[in-house]
Amino acid sequence: MIELETEQVQQPGDEQAEAAARIVQEVRPDVLVVNELTNDLQEGKYTDTANIDAFVENYLSVPQCEHLEGIEYPHTLQPASNTGVLPDEAFDFNKDGRAGERPGDAYGFGEYPGHYAFAIASRHPIDENGIRSFRKFRWADMPNNLLPVEGDDVDEDGLYLTEEETDVYRLSSKTHIDVPICVGGETVHGLFAHPTPPTFDGENNFNGRWNHDEVRFFADYVAGEEYVYDDGGTAGGLDDDASYVLLGDMNAAPNGDRPLDPAGEFLLENDDFDTERLPTSPGGAQRGNRYATRFGGDIEGVVEQIDYVLPSPDLSVRDSAVVWPSEGSDERGLLSDVRTASDHRLVWADIEA
Repeated sequence: MIELETEQVQQPGDEQAEAAARIVQEVRPDVLVVNELTNDLQEGKYTDTANIDAFVENYLSVPQCEHLEGIEYPHTLQPASNTGVLPDEAFDFNKDGRAGERPGDAYGFGEYPGHYAFAIASRHPIDENGIRSFRKFRWADMPNNLLPVEGDDVDEDGLYLTEEETDVYRLSSKTHIDVPICVGGETVHGLFAHPTPPTFDGENNFNGRWNHDEVRFFADYVAGEEYVYDDGGTAGGLDDDASYVLLGDMNAAPNGDRPLDPAGEFLLENDDFDTERLPTSPGGAQRGNRYATRFGGDIEGVVEQIDYVLPSPDLSVRDSAVVWPSEGSDERGLLSDVRTASDHRLVWADIEA
């Protein structure tokens, strides 16, 4: 995950964007997801050039070190995000006594529409007609959901939704999207999401429950659950014979200190995902968790595994890693750039059919 604003990518010279591009050029992935890249098309700035295209043009296509080459990504997608988007009717989702105010009363936490969004870049063609987005799927429409509803054994001092609010509240804090990518004559479905962090809430564990069900959604989708519907009105999950890879920051660490464990239940212990060869790093191992993908951030000293690249069982992982060098092995300044780019570490996997 790399938090980049519009002003950083729309022109060259930003230190964080350069560091992030350098890490990408070291790995040279065919398909890249950039979490927390502002969607300027929603924000209303620099709308002639999408931020993902500006990031490719100004940074990824430009060599960031003498030993590296630029990468061209001719196929990009910058999906609309629920962050900062207010409902047509004003609601007081965060129960602060003021309805219809960002960021707390938006469908997803954001100071403006498109804040904390994500984007996809691919060296392989994207089947744009086959894209299915689930940004408008209502949380209440998930069977056996964990949605805290007023009067339903929830603490009034914690966050909850009224019955009227459940009629509009969306499951996805950004968006869930299935992007078919054409690779060597075959189609692989890229499943992208960025669930809300399971923190920053009260006694009802609102965000923890929300994160749980956001992570659960794609597990149900690949299992072909019929309750799923997309923004175009098509119902049903993914076909049984489809190949897919789930990518992104799920904000869900296995076996953590949270009351819920969606990463274990829906990702790592789920036979619908290949988890036999999970990415590791020397830097994470040095800090006690070789699978870790995040260090620091909002919680000082935290070392956790919350970013994933998980293929379907019909695909095989040839190699994988987390880009996190150990202390004392800062080859060509890579560790310095890793620290500058983000508190998250780039996770990659070499996958073949």
